[in-house]
Amino acid sequence: MIRLACTLFCASVFATPLLAQQPDPAKPPAEKPRSAKQKDRVFVKDIEGVWLPQDYMDALRATRQPHAAARKAPPLAIKIQKEDQSYPIMRTDFSKAVLQRVIEIEPAGKPGSYRMVVADDDRGIVSSADATYIPFQGERGVQGRFDTLAIADPTFAKRRFRNFVRVAEGLVVFVNRAVIAGKYADEKGRIYEFAETGEATFPDTKFEYEVSLAAEGAACDYFETPDDKAPGGKKRYGFGWKGDKLQLFAATGTEPKNVRCERKPFAVLTRQD
Repeated sequence: MIRLACTLFCASVFATPLLAQQPDPAKPPAEKPRSAKQKDRVFVKDIEGVWLPQDYMDALRATRQPHAAARKAPPLAIKIQKEDQSYPIMRTDFSKAVLQRVIEIEPAGKPGSYRMVVADDDRGIVSSADATYIPFQGERGVQGRFDTLAIADPTFAKRRFRNFVRVAEGLVVFVNRAVIAGKYADEKGRIYEFAETGEATFPDTKFEYEVSLAAEGAACDYFETPDDKAPGGKKRYGFGWKGDKLQLFAATGTEPKNVRCERKPFAVLTRQD
């Protein structure tokens, strides 16, 4: 297991960034009809995509603040995406992450029950001693794919089943939409805007932003943007909701565990859209 923050989960460990907007799995490319023998078999491609726990998604929408959401429901994200002829799988709680590869999907005895066989390396023969088994349950949707799954993650959920939803729009869009995306005005009428795709517009600047989902260490919720002049190469802004007002704070810290926000906000914003 390697230790890394959300930013690395979002980085290009696969061919495309993990937080980048994903193609809509509800519209998969045309495939040949399955044979009668294949209809009951589950392939890795059937569960490809970004998966989030339903309770965490609900908590993030309700609180609009990642730290508060994490207290209600432990954060966990799973991404399975084809790379050449294999399927890497990344699992993370946004503080730690595990990167492996899915070898195959096996039936688990009962109808609708399966398990992913994953390993650190999928080249050659993988023994049972080198494999990790991730049980899951689900039923196919109209398109023959799975849109919801109950997954028992062995690392971050102690093998307890949690209900997961495939996030068709990708993680970055979902998080921004749930937490901060929108058009706002401050008390002087100046416009601030956060696009769902990760671009922010302030009265005097524009930049790309990423909402931190790391629940450990930081004393406040924040978003960050690349900045060569800032300590650690990133500039951070704290944020918080007070009723229907979005407050923005100056923030310090070079990594999630030591991010701190000023007590007084530098902007109090009212939504305009």
